[in-house]
Amino acid sequence: MNCKNQKVLIVDDSQTNLALLDHMLGEEGCEIMQAKSGLEALEMVRNNDFALILLDIQMPGMNGYDTALRIKELDRGRHVPVIFITAIYQDEDNVRQGYATGAVDYLFRPVDVQTLKSKVQAFLQINEQKVLLEREIEQRRKSERALRLAEEKYRSIFERAVEGIFQSTLDGCLLEVNPAMVKLFGYDSADEMIALEDMRATLMPDEGERERYLEILQRDGIVASFEFRAARKDGELIWCSESSRLVTPEDGGVQLIEGVLEDISKRKRTEMELQHLATMDSLTKIPNRHLFFDRLEHALASAKRYGTRSAVLFVDLDEFKEVNDNHGHQAGDELLRQVAERLQQRIREADTLARLGGDEFGVLLSGVDSEEGALTVARNLLEVMKEPFEIKGQPVSVGATIGISFYPEDGKDGVTLISRADAAMYGAKRKCREAVGTYRQCGIPK
Repeated sequence: MNCKNQKVLIVDDSQTNLALLDHMLGEEGCEIMQAKSGLEALEMVRNNDFALILLDIQMPGMNGYDTALRIKELDRGRHVPVIFITAIYQDEDNVRQGYATGAVDYLFRPVDVQTLKSKVQAFLQINEQKVLLEREIEQRRKSERALRLAEEKYRSIFERAVEGIFQSTLDGCLLEVNPAMVKLFGYDSADEMIALEDMRATLMPDEGERERYLEILQRDGIVASFEFRAARKDGELIWCSESSRLVTPEDGGVQLIEGVLEDISKRKRTEMELQHLATMDSLTKIPNRHLFFDRLEHALASAKRYGTRSAVLFVDLDEFKEVNDNHGHQAGDELLRQVAERLQQRIREADTLARLGGDEFGVLLSGVDSEEGALTVARNLLEVMKEPFEIKGQPVSVGATIGISFYPEDGKDGVTLISRADAAMYGAKRKCREAVGTYRQCGIPK
C-alpha cells in the first residue's frame, strides 16, 4: 500500500476553501475527495475507506460537530481521524467540544501549509501502518506472532515519529519518551531523560508557564498547542508547542499525562522578525511612527496615573532638501542614518527617539521634572548637530529646529501633543535657524 491508494476527505461548504486545501495537498500523492455538506460527507464515508477527514465546523444544515458524531457511528468512519479546520470557532469551549466529538486535532485558519502537510503525511503513514497491521492480524488472528508483530509496528511508529512523544506523571516525572523528543532536547538517551526528577520543571523553566499549563490540563483534561520557552540539556532555550491530555489507566491507577511536542522556534523567530519590521524604521533602525505613538500612549497613561509630566520633542532638519538635491537621495539616506545615531546617543535609555517621516524625528521624554530639563535635552540635541557629517568622504552640514509640548499643560493625548510640538517647531523656525521652542513660547534661542 502507498499514498496513492489512500483517500483524504475534505468537507467544506466553501468552494474556495475546498480548492485551497486541495491545492495545499496536491503534492502529497494521496487521492483527495470533496464534500460540500455533512450529509454528502456521510454518504461518502459509507462507501469509502478514508485515511483522514479534514472537516469545517460552520456549515449550513448539519454543522461540523454533528457531522463528526455521525461519522463515528458508521463502521467505516469509527476509526478515521478527524481534524477540524475553522476560522471562527477558536475559543477554548469550541476546542473542547471538537475533541469531545472524537477529533484528533483542531487547526485555525489561515492554515500554515507546512503544518497541515506534515500532519496529513503523519496520518497517512499511520493509516498505512494501520491497514497493513489489520491485514496481518486478519491473516494470523489465531497466532501470537501476529500480536507481537502488531506491537512492534506500533512501537516503530512511536520510535520514528518526527514529533516528540512522551508519557509522564502529574508531578513531572517522565515514564516514556521517543527518540524525537530525546533529540529535540539534546539528551543522549531516553533513559537519561527518564532518570531526571521533575523533568517538567527542567524542560519548562518558567514557573508561571508551568502553573498555567497544569491549571488548563487539570481543568479541561487537555491542553492544545500550548506554546512555551523550553530548555535543552545544554541550556539553550527553544520555543515548543505541546498538546497533551490526562489519561486514567484502565486499572484505575494514578492519572498520567500523554502528549506531543514540536519545535516551533523557526516560526517564532519569523513572527518576532515581522513584529520588529512593523515597529522599526527600516532606514535608521530606530522606532517608527507607529511604535512612537504606542509608547507615547503608555507614557501618558502612566503620567496620568502617577501625576507626573511628559514632554514631546518634534525635530525637523534644516536644509535637508539641499542635501538630496546636491548629493543625491543615497547621500540623504546616509545622512538620516547618521543623524539618528547621533541623536540616539544624547537621550536617556528610558526615552524614545523615533523617525516620524521624511527628515522629521520625535523624542518622548518620560518623567520630566521641569520644562527647563526638556529644554536642556533639546539644546543638547541641537549641539550634537553642529559637527559636520561625513557623506561619501565629504563634509555635509545640516541644522535642526525643535518644538516641544508638555503633558498635561499643552495636551492630554498623543495627537494633540505631536501637533502642538510641530506648531512650536514652526514657530521657532520662523524666528531663527537651529532653534528650540515650546508650544506656549516659540522661538527660544539655543
